[in-house]
Amino acid sequence: MCSMFNKSHINHQIMITMQKRKLILLIMAISFSFAFYSQERDTNVICLNFGTNKYEEVKLRIRCEGDSVFYFSGLLKDDSWMLEYPRRLYEKCECFQIDIPTYIDTIRRSICFKQIVDNDTLRAPQFMFDNIDTVVINAGLKMKTDTFPNIPALDSVNNKIFFETILSDVYFLNNITDKEYLSSVELAANGYFIMTEADTAQTHYDNRINRYAETVRKYPDSQSLIAMLNGLKNQYDTKEDVQKIFDNFSGKQKQSYFGIKIREFLSDVYFKNMLLPVWDTGNPEPVIKDFSKINLVIFSASWCKHCIAEIPVLKKIAGELSDKVAMVYISMDDTTTVDAWKKLMINKEITWRSVLAAGNLEEINKQFFNPGLPSVLMVYPDGKYEKIEVRSDAGLKKLYEIAGVQ
Repeated sequence: MCSMFNKSHINHQIMITMQKRKLILLIMAISFSFAFYSQERDTNVICLNFGTNKYEEVKLRIRCEGDSVFYFSGLLKDDSWMLEYPRRLYEKCECFQIDIPTYIDTIRRSICFKQIVDNDTLRAPQFMFDNIDTVVINAGLKMKTDTFPNIPALDSVNNKIFFETILSDVYFLNNITDKEYLSSVELAANGYFIMTEADTAQTHYDNRINRYAETVRKYPDSQSLIAMLNGLKNQYDTKEDVQKIFDNFSGKQKQSYFGIKIREFLSDVYFKNMLLPVWDTGNPEPVIKDFSKINLVIFSASWCKHCIAEIPVLKKIAGELSDKVAMVYISMDDTTTVDAWKKLMINKEITWRSVLAAGNLEEINKQFFNPGLPSVLMVYPDGKYEKIEVRSDAGLKKLYEIAGVQ
């Protein structure tokens, strides 16, 4: 009886041990499956088929905020190029480009797509695809190869300008439903909504804002559109203009990486004063010393031709509005060119204050969202500020009206 009990007890223990092992193996299998699934979802893949056109090498170029560029080599599989990139890059991504390496310094080759949108054939040398596991693009037959000779480029290593020839293989895409891709194509077709030097009329400026807002209403979830708005936000005359465009994005995009940066920009309505060295004495002074007046904070540099061309207008303002308006230069020269700025102050007989950003360029760029040059901020006595274009008749008229001078 005792031996039978022991035998039964041992068998029972063996069964329990085997069940435990099965349970452990099951848990391990499930854990491995989740780990493998998570690992799979850490990357996105763009699958490109170029039909009968053969390439020896294809690379995906991803440009992110701050001009950071990442390259990912493609893998040829069953006549299709598999371009894999980390999903974590997507939230800061501004655009994709497909490169065909030539390994010749003076020749650059890339893929360009053409797409029909609203009965217009649009060209997109840069684009985006949706943030999904795998995007499949059947490019089909190549239409042509466009050649663009003598395009200036910067050698970042030697800091020199050189000229290169760009070869662009053009493919026509049809029946593409990826809304991210379509919005990026429209973005490129609209010249990225950037105003050129010739476009100074107020009507063009208003049309640019309205066209941007209309495109966002069409693609409220577009990463391309919100990334570009973040890059352009400091180019608009007022934050209200940025708000007009931003309001049309979906809640998802307003909470995205770029959406949060734009919201911070829109909520920051007060000028943050700071101490910078005066150009001739080196003594630190507040950028704005007198808030009882309207202040013009002018970002400029010795190497900026448009900044120098702006000086006669600034002298006119200084001569006619000195009782109402205080002016101060912030020189964006670095330590290598700051002496040229000092000479400019003397040679041009500048009468208004000037402080130096050299040594604080990163902080100033961050605080004022990378101001373009020349750039003028109009700061009101209550500390609120907006950008103003004093080189345009409309901007100059606005300044004089606010100062109470007709």
